Amino acid sequence: MFRRTLILTFVFTIVFMFLVAQLALAKQTFYSSLESKESVEAEGGTVNGGIFSPGKLGNGFMSVGAKDGITLPVENRFTNMEQGTVELFVTMGIDASAIPGEIFMFITYNRPTDALDLSWNKNVAKARIKSANTWYTASSSPLDWKAGETHHMAHTWGPGGLKLYLDGELAGEADFNGGPAIFATWMAINNVEPANANFPSKSVVDEIRIFDHQKSAGELMLEPVASVNNSQGKLTTLWGNIKLSK
Repeated sequence: MFRRTLILTFVFTIVFMFLVAQLALAKQTFYSSLESKESVEAEGGTVNGGIFSPGKLGNGFMSVGAKDGITLPVENRFTNMEQGTVELFVTMGIDASAIPGEIFMFITYNRPTDALDLSWNKNVAKARIKSANTWYTASSSPLDWKAGETHHMAHTWGPGGLKLYLDGELAGEADFNGGPAIFATWMAINNVEPANANFPSKSVVDEIRIFDHQKSAGELMLEPVASVNNSQGKLTTLWGNIKLSK
């Protein structure tokens, strides 16, 4: 009995240490408050038109005109092609039922072969991956979100499959367990890159985060808590710079 207990304790310890090691390796690789043109430019981004308007915490970015959007270099902001998470908040500027066609909350696209986006097609939200010229899509049911409402959207990909979460609930999934075969050099927020921009959302995107691992529903940041982050000079989130999975 003692030997069995000792073995079980040893196995439990090894498993626990493995989980702790995985948690320590999992990290947030990008965060932007999207508070202002100046803050985005300080992060290496380019702001094309649009306005900074109240979002989830402080301001976020709203695309109004066809060419409005933000682009940033990918650099080390995506570090794992096999799995990851992109999450953000959107404050609707129009009813979901009034969305005329495709709009993009977030996209990175190595045209024409590989992409990752968090988007809409009319009143259906989508998390999509294009890998080696093949599209995979997790789609929601038609949504009835109203102008003025703020919602959380998350795109996760990896061993658990391609998943779309809306307000922390699984809204769509696809049977694909990988990621893009290659990342683009740029990523865009609230539109696509300037050369192809024509998809203004007329809504506010705020508090965008990228992680190097596939989050579960319980790990998503649905209610970030405001605190002062001196490096970015604004009210941001307590968890904004924590490099663990939460």
